[in-house]
This record gives sequence, C-alpha cells and structure tokens, in this order.
Amino acid sequence: MDFAAAYTGFVIGAYGLSALVLGGLVIYILAQDRALRAELDRRKGQP
Repeated sequence: MDFAAAYTGFVIGAYGLSALVLGGLVIYILAQDRALRAELDRRKGQP
C-alpha cells in the first residue's frame, strides 16, 4: 500500500470499507447457516 501518496485517506477508507463489507457478508452467511441448521433439526424431528 502506498502510504506516501496524496490519496492515502482514500486508500485506507477503501480497505476499511472492503473489510466492513466482507465482515458483514461473513456474519450474514453464518446467520443463514445457523437458521438453516435449526430448520433441518426441526424437520428431522417431525414424522
């Protein structure tokens, strides 16, 4: 990363935004996985 450039704030902001989006995506995927596993467990218990 070029910290000496005049647009350092933009570069850091872009990396921060990317990390935020990826973190949100991971949280969403884990939440979906948890919900689907719970639904699967409920369906396994039904006759």
